[in-house]
Amino acid sequence: MEAMEFDVMIVGSGPAGLTAAIYAQRLGLASVVFGDTPGGNMYMIENLMNYPGFPGGAAGTQVGTQMFAQAAQEGAFCPMSMLRRLKTDGEGFLGETAVEQWFRARTAILAMGVVPKPINVPGADKLATHHCALCDGPLYKGRNATLVIVGGGNMAAHEALILSKFADNIRMVHRRGELRAEEALQKELRSRENVEILYDVEVEEILGEGKASGVKVRGKTGEESVLCADGVFVCVGWQPDLQAIEIPLKTTEEGFVQTDDRLMSSQPGLFAAGDIRDTPLRQVITACADGARAAANAYDYLKSEGVKS
Repeated sequence: MEAMEFDVMIVGSGPAGLTAAIYAQRLGLASVVFGDTPGGNMYMIENLMNYPGFPGGAAGTQVGTQMFAQAAQEGAFCPMSMLRRLKTDGEGFLGETAVEQWFRARTAILAMGVVPKPINVPGADKLATHHCALCDGPLYKGRNATLVIVGGGNMAAHEALILSKFADNIRMVHRRGELRAEEALQKELRSRENVEILYDVEVEEILGEGKASGVKVRGKTGEESVLCADGVFVCVGWQPDLQAIEIPLKTTEEGFVQTDDRLMSSQPGLFAAGDIRDTPLRQVITACADGARAAANAYDYLKSEGVKS
């Protein structure tokens, strides 16, 4: 089995992974970045308002592609392919991509971010059930559409603001008595006349014959009702996905990778950065900080192993 050799394999092409690649290359480490979307989940951010240096905000796709270009300019190898499996090979790590290319490195950084969390109710797999407003919202433009958004955190608020530009009516359904989204987002939501927020309401089922036509909800006092809709956007949060990692790791109950103060996982030489790890704040800026730290710590680890001088 012929494998390309690197100092560090970086799993994920979002802000954590790309920053790790930039720092690794500048430290003299040959790095390879796995992922097929420059910027990772940043493509889902219409306007990144809380990242320093962009007064008025910037499109997530713009920031993501610029980070990707910078990592490539520094010399990182970016095959634009997802990693299918990562395992140990005695002296380091061995990775296989979706196109059956093999790579070997003495260190690795997990930076694959998170994926949208599904909702565990009947009908959740129906057509017209979505997780990305920027991806699927334009489908409803000009259709006099009514959309239901399930959730009340930052993710749901961002999606509602995007969808309010495409649909005539937006109903946010939240199971608590107040939103968990940050105040700046709540203020903007309140300014949108076509957005209605329903509190203390829990979704019991996504209705429709093959295609979503609405949701059945239950109120705080137990009463049931039906909200008709042309589409349903599920925005109940994020979860990690470690299916490609064939290495036993210590994780939280939710599946996030536990790391020490060097961002190293329970597997020596394997670091984690960004949203995939157990961290109290999941933002683009904290992902970038993690990526820089993980790369620097990978460099120190290789020095301690006598691989780098």
